[in-house]
Amino acid sequence: MSQIAEQLTPAADDDAKYAEQRRAPRDEVALPTRMFTMDHKASDVLLVNISRLGFMVREYGQTPKDTIVRLALPRLGQVTARVVWSLGGRVGAEFIKPIDEYAYAAMLNAARAKRQRWPMG
Repeated sequence: MSQIAEQLTPAADDDAKYAEQRRAPRDEVALPTRMFTMDHKASDVLLVNISRLGFMVREYGQTPKDTIVRLALPRLGQVTARVVWSLGGRVGAEFIKPIDEYAYAAMLNAARAKRQRWPMG
């Protein structure tokens, strides 16, 4: 194996381990929405994927790890979550309280109906 391949393999293994650690599969949505901090600062974000337990958004700013946020979701309003990681304009968060499966299905259908492109690179 070349040195480059040897250097890339551990990162690929780490990615696979992280994906296995997820407790619920993610649904892809691409939904523009808003995220609020506890001091009521709002930012426009793109909801990239979501599950009943958490989500990932893309943002222009940088929301630090462990920040408590509220994410605006169709049919559910603002749902509270804790930022688990933040890197390069992406934020991963875990909902404080998992979303009920029936409410999640209704939200997901509404989110997919509103899906559109967002001008973030």
